[in-house]
Amino acid sequence: MNVGRSLRARWLATPASFATGEAEADTRELRALFDAPRPPPHQPVAGPSSSSSGASNGLFGSPSLTSPQSFLDLAQRTLVRAQLLVSRIADAPAHGEAEMRRVVRNLDRLSDLLCGVIDCAELVRNAHPDPAWVDAANAAYEHLCGYMNVLNTHTGLYTVLDKVISTPALRDSLSPEALAVAMVFLRDFEKSGIHLPSAARSQFVQLSDDILVLGRHFLQGQPAAGGQAASEEEAEEEAAAASVEMPVELLQGTPAPILDALVASSPGGGSKVLQLQPGSWELQAISKYSPNEAARLIAYRALNRGAKTQVKTLEALLRKRAQLAQLTGNESFAAMTLTDKMARNPANVDGFLGSLAAHHRPRAERTLADLRALKQDNGEVTAWDRDYLAEQHLRTLGRSSLASLPISPFFSVGTVFAGLSRLFENLYGIRLRASPVAEGEVWSKDVTRMDVVEEDSGVIGTIYADLYARPGKPPSAAHYTVRCSRRTDDDDALADYTYGSLDEGRQRLTVEQGEGQGLARALQVPTTVDRASGHAYQLPVVVLLCDFVRPSLQTGPSLLSWHEVETLFHEMGHAIHSMIGRTEYHNVSGTRCATDFVELPSILMEHFVSSPEVVGLMARHHQTDAALPYHHLTNHLRLAKSLEALDTHHQILLASLDQLYHSPLALQDDFDSTDVVHDLEARVGLVRAAPRAQDAGSGGIAWQANFGHLFGYGATYYSYLFDRAIAARVWARVFGGGKDALSREQGERFKTGVLQFGGGRDPWELLSATLADDEIARGDHRAMQEVGRWGISDLAQR
Repeated sequence: MNVGRSLRARWLATPASFATGEAEADTRELRALFDAPRPPPHQPVAGPSSSSSGASNGLFGSPSLTSPQSFLDLAQRTLVRAQLLVSRIADAPAHGEAEMRRVVRNLDRLSDLLCGVIDCAELVRNAHPDPAWVDAANAAYEHLCGYMNVLNTHTGLYTVLDKVISTPALRDSLSPEALAVAMVFLRDFEKSGIHLPSAARSQFVQLSDDILVLGRHFLQGQPAAGGQAASEEEAEEEAAAASVEMPVELLQGTPAPILDALVASSPGGGSKVLQLQPGSWELQAISKYSPNEAARLIAYRALNRGAKTQVKTLEALLRKRAQLAQLTGNESFAAMTLTDKMARNPANVDGFLGSLAAHHRPRAERTLADLRALKQDNGEVTAWDRDYLAEQHLRTLGRSSLASLPISPFFSVGTVFAGLSRLFENLYGIRLRASPVAEGEVWSKDVTRMDVVEEDSGVIGTIYADLYARPGKPPSAAHYTVRCSRRTDDDDALADYTYGSLDEGRQRLTVEQGEGQGLARALQVPTTVDRASGHAYQLPVVVLLCDFVRPSLQTGPSLLSWHEVETLFHEMGHAIHSMIGRTEYHNVSGTRCATDFVELPSILMEHFVSSPEVVGLMARHHQTDAALPYHHLTNHLRLAKSLEALDTHHQILLASLDQLYHSPLALQDDFDSTDVVHDLEARVGLVRAAPRAQDAGSGGIAWQANFGHLFGYGATYYSYLFDRAIAARVWARVFGGGKDALSREQGERFKTGVLQFGGGRDPWELLSATLADDEIARGDHRAMQEVGRWGISDLAQR
C-alpha cells in the first residue's frame, strides 16, 4: 500500500491482492453464505439420533461420534486407552532412560487423549439442541473428568515426573517447550496437594470439595448447604427486602413512556406506592431516567444490596480458599494461584494496579467532571447519580454529534467475516474458506464450517461458527477449543501396549487385541504435515458460539451492532491463536497459556476492528454495497466509548477488591467483606459511596455478593486489564497505532514472535523481544509497574 495516498483513498480502496483470484473468491463466498436466509431453529441436524436417512460421518467428521450412545462408548474406550498410557508412564523407571525421556511427551499424550473427548463433550452439552446428545455429553464429561481428578492425585505419575525434572541429565534433555509442559504438569499435581503428607492431603481434598460447593451456592445466590441457618433477624430482613417500595411521587419528571410502564408493571398499578422486585428492570430504569435523587437512592440500594446469608457464603468461600493456600505452604490464595501467571505474585499485581490507577485516574476525573456539570447543583457525584448522569451525558453528546447514519446495515455477518478473512490474509498469510459439511458433522443447521488455509501449508485448522440465537442455546458469546494442535509423528503409541497394562498390571493387551476393542485410535484425528519441519500435527478445531439474529427472507441478512462486531473480532482473536499456535505439545498449544496472557490476541483484535484500514475491508451496505463513511463510525465510537475511562476505573477497583479478598485478610477473625469494600471505595473511589448502614427493610449495601467473577477468576480478575495494557502497547509499537494495520511484515512479527508459541515460551521474553523492550524481560515487580504505566488507550480518542 502506498503510504503517500490520502486517508480517504486508503479507506475506499480494496487491496489489489484481493481484487481477483482465489482469495477474493473465498471471501465473496463467505459473505454470500453467512448472509443467506437460515431455516427455523426448531430441529437439530438430521443424523442417526433424529433421522434414519443418510449415513453419518459423525460430529466433527469423527466416525466415533455418530450417535449419543457412541459418545458413551467413546468415553469408555478412551478410559481404557488412558489406563494403558498411565501404566506405561508410571512404570517408566523400570524400562530405562529412553522411557524416562518420553515421560513428558506421554503425559501430554495422555492429557490430549482425555481432553479430546472432554472438550468435545463440553461443547456438545452447551450447544447441541438434541437432549439425547446433551445427556450423553454430560455423562461422558463427568465420567472422564472424574478419572482426570483421580490422575491429578496419582502419586506414581507425580513421582516419575518429579524424577525427570530433578535429574539433571533428563531435565537437560528436554526442549524449552517440553520443560514448560513438564512444569505445567508439576504445578497441576502440586495444586492438587499431591506432595502433602497423607493427612494433609485428605484435608486438601475436603477443602477443595467445600470450595466447589460454596462457589456453586455463591453463583446461584443460595446460602451455603450445611452452613449456619439465617437468624430470625436475618430472615425478617430478607422478607422485608423481597419487595421494594417506591413512592410514585418521587418519580415525577421521569419520561412519560417509562413512568407509564413502571406503574403498569407494579401490582395494583396506579397506587401511590409501587412494589418492585430487587434486581428488576424497573429499578434499573429508575436509576437511569428518574431526575429525583431520592428515587435513585432507593433504586441503588435495592440493586446493590447483599443478603447477609449470601455475604456469609462468600466469606466462607474466601476463608476456605485461604486455608487451602495455607495448607500448601502459601501465604494466601492469591500467592498460590499466581505462581504460574505472568504476574507471579500478589505484590506484582498490586504494583501493576497501582501504576495503572495513577496513570488512568486523571482521565477518569475529567470524565467525571463532564458528568458533574450535568448536575443541577453542580455538586458532588454519588454512586446513585452515575447511571442517570451517564444517560444524560450520552443524550447530550448524541444530539451534538453527527452520528445520524445507522451503522448496522454496513455490518452484516457475511461482510464482517469477509473482512476478517482479508485482514488475516494481509497480516498472517492465512484466510477463511467456507467448507461443506458432511451428514452428521454439525449439531445444527445454523452451523457453518470454515477451514483456515495458510498460503504455504494448505488447511491448518477448522472453525465451526454457530452464530444465531435458538431456544436453549447459551446467550453469550464463547470460544470453545475442541481440539488443540500438537505434534503426532513422534507418539510411539504402539509401545503403550508393550509397556502398559490394565487392572493394576494384571492384564496386558497386544496391538491386535487393542485394535479389536477400538483402542488404537479411540478418536480419529486428522493431521497435516508442516512443510518447514516435515513433522505431522493435529489439525486444531474451534467453535464460535454467538447469539446474533438469524437472517431470513423477511428480514434479510443478520446485521450486527458495533458491540457485536467487536465481540466477533474478539472471539476470532482466540480462534486464530488456536490455529497459529502450533506447538509440539497439546498442553501449550494456542490458547493454552497463562491466564493473564491469553486475552492479548483477542483484545488486540478490538484495536484492529476500529482502524480505518480494517473497517474498509468489510463495512459495505448489505443492499447497495456502498462503503461506510468513516467519520460516521468515529462519531459512533466517540459516543459509545465516551464513558470508557470511568468503566476502566471501576474495573481497577474490582481487580483490587479481588486481590484483597484473596490475601491473608480472609483468615483474620474479624474479616468482614463489606468493610473491605467500603474501605477500598473510600481510598480509591471517584464518587461518594452509599453509607453501609441503611434504613430498616431496605437491605444493606454489599454489592460484592453479586460479583460472581470472584469465584471463577479468584485472584486473577486483573488479567483483562493487564492484557488490555499489553494489547495497547503492541498496537502502538508493532502496528503503529493503526498505520501498519495491514502490514504483512508487522503481522509476521507478531505471528512468529508471539502467536506461534502458544504457552510454550515465557510470555515476558516473547513480549520483550516483540516490543524491543528490555525493561520488561525479567517479568518482575518493575516490569509489572511498567505495564501499568503504559496505560490503556482510549478508543474514543481515535
